[in-house]
Amino acid sequence: MDLKIPGQAGHIRTMGLCDQLKSYFVRQPTDTNENTKNNHEATKKRHPSEPIEVNLGDDNSTVNSPLNDKKDPEGAAASGSNNTGRVQWASPTEFLLTCIGYSVGLGNVWRFPYLCYKNGGGAYLIPYTIMILFIGVPLLFMEYSFGQYFGIGSLSIFKTVCPLFKGLGVCYFILNSLVATYYNIIIALSLFYMFSSFQPNLPWASCGHEWNSINCREPEKRGLQRFDNASLVENATQLVNVMLPSSGVTADYFNSSSLNDSLLNITRESPSDEFFRFGLMGETTLNDIGNLGHVRWKLCLCLLLAWILVAVFVSKGIKSSGKVSYLTTTFPYIMLTILVIKGVTLEGAGQGLIYFIVPDNWNKLLSPDVWFQAAIQMFYAINLAWGGMLTMSSYNPLSHNCYRDAIVINMVSFATSLYAGVAVFAIIGFMAHEQDIPIEDVIKSGPGLAFVAYPSALSLMPWAPFFSIAFFFMLFLLGIGSQMVGVETIMTGIMDTWSFLVRKWQYRVFTIIIVCSIGFLIGIPCTTQGGLYVLQLMDHYAASFSVLIIAVCECLVINWIYGHDRMKKHIYTMLKYKLHPVWTFCWKFLSPILILIIMVFSFVRYKPVEYGHRPFPMWAELLGWTMTLASILPIPIMAIYTLACVKGGGSLIQRFKTAITPIEDTDAIGAQMDESMKMKITVLGEESTEGPSHFTEVRPSDTKVELSPTAASPSGVRVYATSYDRTVDL
Repeated sequence: MDLKIPGQAGHIRTMGLCDQLKSYFVRQPTDTNENTKNNHEATKKRHPSEPIEVNLGDDNSTVNSPLNDKKDPEGAAASGSNNTGRVQWASPTEFLLTCIGYSVGLGNVWRFPYLCYKNGGGAYLIPYTIMILFIGVPLLFMEYSFGQYFGIGSLSIFKTVCPLFKGLGVCYFILNSLVATYYNIIIALSLFYMFSSFQPNLPWASCGHEWNSINCREPEKRGLQRFDNASLVENATQLVNVMLPSSGVTADYFNSSSLNDSLLNITRESPSDEFFRFGLMGETTLNDIGNLGHVRWKLCLCLLLAWILVAVFVSKGIKSSGKVSYLTTTFPYIMLTILVIKGVTLEGAGQGLIYFIVPDNWNKLLSPDVWFQAAIQMFYAINLAWGGMLTMSSYNPLSHNCYRDAIVINMVSFATSLYAGVAVFAIIGFMAHEQDIPIEDVIKSGPGLAFVAYPSALSLMPWAPFFSIAFFFMLFLLGIGSQMVGVETIMTGIMDTWSFLVRKWQYRVFTIIIVCSIGFLIGIPCTTQGGLYVLQLMDHYAASFSVLIIAVCECLVINWIYGHDRMKKHIYTMLKYKLHPVWTFCWKFLSPILILIIMVFSFVRYKPVEYGHRPFPMWAELLGWTMTLASILPIPIMAIYTLACVKGGGSLIQRFKTAITPIEDTDAIGAQMDESMKMKITVLGEESTEGPSHFTEVRPSDTKVELSPTAASPSGVRVYATSYDRTVDL
């Protein structure tokens, strides 16, 4: 809230209205003259006829849902005050940066280029753009407005709004737990590369190391390699002419392009690819999902460090994660810009950019798998249906402009994906040029694309170790920004369920240690020699079909069961904005129907997961589907349990009606907040202690009020606000 006094420099900055009422020192308007004197020093020179302008900034207001006091005790503990309401963001900038850091993460820099490369380059951009426009933007606005209005965590919000679907909260919890487990592996890989960069010569810049094979060829030795291959063909030709004159095999066979290309393909492996597969992971031909080999202890220690840092960053909830977001969100763009500039100047970069931007195989658009992967990546990039955006928006004040944020975050996420794609495909084009092979044959390591293409470009830069350290620190920041919100969603679910854990700060820390320890132990198989097989399995199944089903259930509950008309009223209460029919059409019909169509075709055209063209065995497929079902089955299980335990019994129809009825009068929440939190802004004269010279009522929806004291008032004034029979000096 800003108190603006004409004639004075600047504003007197205070906390939000409710924080003042509930947390600040409280006094009555008839306090002693000493208190009055202390509170009008900034205004004592004001002329009595000048108005006082009070700006009630919505961004700093802490007005929130009455449900908070009953349903979400975490906020009180986190706020560090006697306020029983939910802790809120220190500023709208912190919320926006945290959400950008959550959505713009390794999914944009690591997963998007890999999927684009796998699904035909430019052809993949078309379905991805459609997914952003018709699913990403509408559903993110829906989640933001839903979480902001009720102000409670993702685990409890559906239990309050529609008890029949309270299993959705459990799905969020399981989904984030599974993804957080393997997502931290990518952060550990970033840390490993960053630590490996602290040496004069980058280990992936050249061959000759103990992990390199005889097929390793450095880019600058490309011309020499061509000479060697030509000599080999010439020697083979002479050998045939001398020793096999009647065999039917002629010299033309050895001069053929097919044999020459075969020889070239066999003998060329990039140092960065071999470092990732052999130097880091220690892969052998014997390793697969059934034979993981031994643990790579250096990578395992990096995984442990990653979990320790996550625990530290989320130890104080959004208070700590909000501050970290300033670094985790802004720094990555600096490094991406450096990589883009370097990448586009490399020889052959144009070939890679054309592959990325221009669709060369339109038949890819007929494949349901491409559309399915585009939809899944959109959910990864925007983090829809994960519960994280619901959780973050629940810490917003009631009148925060979540509509603006939903559009901004989608635009930033999409632009970042394209920006990262430019950097990656420019480097892939360079690698294809150096190895003289088609672009689609450059990378063989699947999800490890970012740890092959990026290091290759970094090794070509001047001061390569410095830029390598900075780049992998950037990857670490991108990963940790998303991981913090995922773990915070898990923690919010735990705190909402077992409220005694928020009584002391030490309880929260102890819970975080347990959660991160479990995540570390489950992630150890990913640090083995065959760990990439585990990573591929989890990436394919942990958050694929389950995310789509959760998103459809969200649309069903919010728009059809709870009621779209109610949501329109809530949005008007928060934003004073009448929902456009386009949003109604997307929420109720277009978005869920698109998701259902993609799911059906993907089931029909389902292909088992594979890594490096090696299919997974049946037991691994079953394990993957178990992970998928683990984050879906809570919905029907909890629904059946809710119907069976409905109070009062009755027929199945009666039980169903009871189970879909909100446990609170949600229609009245907005009116309660607007009425119960209204305030009186009162002006007292400098010497007056007996009564106000002027007062007016202010509601949370007001943004500014102008007070005009009577001409008889003394030159100094005292301004205070009253609510709940309490008074706070402003």
